Amino acid sequence: MNNERDLVRDAIAYRDLVATSGELIWSLDLEARWTFLNAAATRFYGRAPEELVGRPLAELVARELQERDEAVFRRVFAGEPLFDHQTRHVRRDGSHVDLSFNAVARRDAAGRIVGATGTARDITEHKRAAAALHETIAKLRLAVEMAGLYHWEWDASSGALQWGRDPEDAGQRATKWRDYLAAVHPEDRERFLAVSREAFARGEPFRMEYRVSGADGRQLWFSARGEPLLDAQGRTYRMVGVSQDITEHKRREEEVRFLAYHDPLTGLPNRRLLDDRLQQALYGAERSGGKLAVLMIDLDHFKAVNDSAGQRGGDVVLREAARRLGGCVRRADTLARHGGDEFVIVLPDQQADADCQVVADRVLRALSRPFDLDGRSWRLGASIGVAVYPSAGADVETLLHNADVAMYLAKELGGNRHVFSSPS
Repeated sequence: MNNERDLVRDAIAYRDLVATSGELIWSLDLEARWTFLNAAATRFYGRAPEELVGRPLAELVARELQERDEAVFRRVFAGEPLFDHQTRHVRRDGSHVDLSFNAVARRDAAGRIVGATGTARDITEHKRAAAALHETIAKLRLAVEMAGLYHWEWDASSGALQWGRDPEDAGQRATKWRDYLAAVHPEDRERFLAVSREAFARGEPFRMEYRVSGADGRQLWFSARGEPLLDAQGRTYRMVGVSQDITEHKRREEEVRFLAYHDPLTGLPNRRLLDDRLQQALYGAERSGGKLAVLMIDLDHFKAVNDSAGQRGGDVVLREAARRLGGCVRRADTLARHGGDEFVIVLPDQQADADCQVVADRVLRALSRPFDLDGRSWRLGASIGVAVYPSAGADVETLLHNADVAMYLAKELGGNRHVFSSPS
């Protein structure tokens, strides 16, 4: 009697377990028709179990997977167990449910296979999340590729540095930290090392820009961001981060900066940079008690070139004039285009007016040589006005004005000469 009661109790417990299981518990006959489904069928398919019993499994399988699943269950009916077979079924409302099946052959008392039985889990949300994650990773990889990002890891104990395009394969390139440091530009190396060490010691993130010598000898600019990974004691054991090649950005930035302070035709400093250089030279002259000179240079007969050869021809002459003037000055001097066919030379550290005269004579000789253009030869020359600090002015505006006045006087006197500004 006790054994019977135990059997009844176990049967009831098993029945309750099957009825309340969150997984689909099922059985099929050899024709792949449902012979049993627990109550989870209602949640999985939107149909009561009794609606499905006697119906073929294939009716619920998504059309594109029917042939594949029939082959899979034929193997189960042949005695092969099945684990985590992922498939897709159709609910009553036409929507899909993604399932993971486990199955074994069902046998009678004689051991003959009479069907299959097993369980199924609803993995729809898991599939949806996995698809969303895959899409996110794909977008991230695309963004990483488009942004030119590199993922890197620096291991403190080994000094190993690994980097690559894909965060899941950061070890596709590897080197030692000290070897990478040697490739950092000498002007940036000390700052790079200080920032890295401080971030490592404090366990804090960092961000910096620096240059690296490429394999082909080019200088590459990188922007790097790093985050520390801390052990249980709060000590940094690894740094991870991303670096971006910003070489092209830096090049464009430099171009914009250059154009802001230089004449696009000749490449010489423009009036904005000239004013700054002249002001700095004045500060130096004030401190040392020395002199400086400003030479205002205007090409003679330039209008004839423009009228005959057009703007293109005029531009060729201006570039050649700038080149010749560049050969007349020292590295410490400033040569600038003042506008039109006017140039300015700033000569710091002048000891006497004779020093200015030497440069002015050199300029006149350089610009008196013929300019060859489209088979024609043009003789121009120049008119030069010279203003010396402090006798001809003590500020930028006054010096430039007085040099301009002296230049026009030189032109009125016939050109191809220099004239000193009278003391103010």
